[in-house]
Amino acid sequence: MPPNQPQNPTQDPFRPTQKSRRCYHRVISGLERGGQFRFLTLTSSNDSPDTVQRSWRCIYMRLQRRALIEAYIKVPEQSKNGKQHLHVLFRGQYIAQAYISELWNQIHHAKVVDIRAVGKRRSKRALAAYMAKYLSKENIFRYSWSWSWVWRGFCRHWDRLKRLWRYYDYLGGPMPFSNLIWLWRYFLHRRTPKLIITYLAKWEPTKEQYAKLPAT
Repeated sequence: MPPNQPQNPTQDPFRPTQKSRRCYHRVISGLERGGQFRFLTLTSSNDSPDTVQRSWRCIYMRLQRRALIEAYIKVPEQSKNGKQHLHVLFRGQYIAQAYISELWNQIHHAKVVDIRAVGKRRSKRALAAYMAKYLSKENIFRYSWSWSWVWRGFCRHWDRLKRLWRYYDYLGGPMPFSNLIWLWRYFLHRRTPKLIITYLAKWEPTKEQYAKLPAT
């Protein structure tokens, strides 16, 4: 396996829990694909349904038809009144606050929304760390994402790539984890799973070879 690029490994800025590490990877993988990103918060009123999932599907489909949202990662959070509100990080176009407020009020009977662009000066690592910290809060529900956030099955490809890296690391001695990160970014920037599928088909060991790895 020939990942031979960076020689100076960099540490992730936030690694407190397995859940946070997993979230950090999901967020930053989507950010690495590039584009314009925005934060969106959709609230609930006393007249809103208890959950936001059906309302979100409705507003997402409308915004997607208008080519305003390309992809997202989102999480619902429990409010003090027992209702859920929604936090979304999405890749897409400018959306006027007044427009999305009116649309959300029609769908979910709540007017209060907040939308703001993610500044270009804000690093991807810092943004992913912020999201990972936020999603580790106790009153946070399970987060989810659209297939277009990266591509369908990207989590499985990442797990296979990690296992591949670990195999060659075991056979050939210490290999910087930064090499694995560089390789993953390389695949992400191509915006298609075809390249990593071809790469795994070429370099991935057999089950018998993997069986020789020590248990972790």
